[in-house]
Amino acid sequence: MHTFSPRQTLASDAGPRFRDCLPGAVVAALFGCLLLAGCAAPPPPYVPAFEQRPQQAHCFDGVPHLTGSKPWVLGGRCCCTPTDDLMERYHRDGVCTDMDVADLVEQYHAKGIVLATDPEAKDPRKWSKHVVLGGNSLVPPRPGTRDYEQVITGVVHAPPVVVQK
Repeated sequence: MHTFSPRQTLASDAGPRFRDCLPGAVVAALFGCLLLAGCAAPPPPYVPAFEQRPQQAHCFDGVPHLTGSKPWVLGGRCCCTPTDDLMERYHRDGVCTDMDVADLVEQYHAKGIVLATDPEAKDPRKWSKHVVLGGNSLVPPRPGTRDYEQVITGVVHAPPVVVQK
């Protein structure tokens, strides 16, 4: 307790001494070392998901067309929306030479598959996942998503494990 009197204070009341500050200084030094060195464990070494780059298994709107691939509806790997340009590619590759765009669109609609150009494509409630993933849609998945990678590569990743406590 400090008093404001003209008399001198005793040496024991003179305020903090070096030995009183020592524990605080040690704690501050340790905290500073931890802050500089970091508290977290180092990250694990990088392990690539694939030893080799995965090959393109399917083509669809927005990714390169696989030369020689047949339309999905005919058992092929091409999930592109039927267009005149696509039909020219098919004909050059010797695929679907007896069909035109309308015939191919009709085949997709007969199997209940929604094309990216259909009015239903604007409403995701009217279609499910991409046909490659077991759905009824040729609408390309959003780039950067797991579905996008699975449709391109054909590699199906295990679903995330949910741990319930």
